[in-house]
Amino acid sequence: MEIVLRPAGPADAPRIAAVDAAAGLSHAPHVPALVADLLRLGMSWIAEADGEVTGYAIVSRRFFSRPFVELLAVAPGWRRRAIGSTLMARCAAAHGEDRLFTSTNKSNAAMQVLLAKVGFEPSGVIDNLDPGDPELVFVKFAGPHPSSTMPESSRP
Repeated sequence: MEIVLRPAGPADAPRIAAVDAAAGLSHAPHVPALVADLLRLGMSWIAEADGEVTGYAIVSRRFFSRPFVELLAVAPGWRRRAIGSTLMARCAAAHGEDRLFTSTNKSNAAMQVLLAKVGFEPSGVIDNLDPGDPELVFVKFAGPHPSSTMPESSRP
């Protein structure tokens, strides 16, 4: 079965919510409206197989005006089939920036493994969003890491 990626739009919001429900993801009450707003930006992606949504990536520029994958989910029956890594690769390629950011809770080991697999590296930690579960920020550079191109004398 072929997985097809396509841009996600506002009409996809109910299908994205169905993936979240199947995955047992619970979001704050404001998240469905936020997802609908972000889908209007045209920066997000849906993965489908035979018309069924198998996963999605919601992208914005709300993180210091940089592309940021705000939400990524793969439907439970479709996990471990490279859908998450394919979505992340599309996000990185589609936005043409020198870097792409995302984050996940420290408790989300599966996402951390996925991010390492597709070339993201740790970029920082944000405390106090979820009590006792820090948010880990990650970055993927499109080319060489900027510090590796700096002359040795200019590095901090």
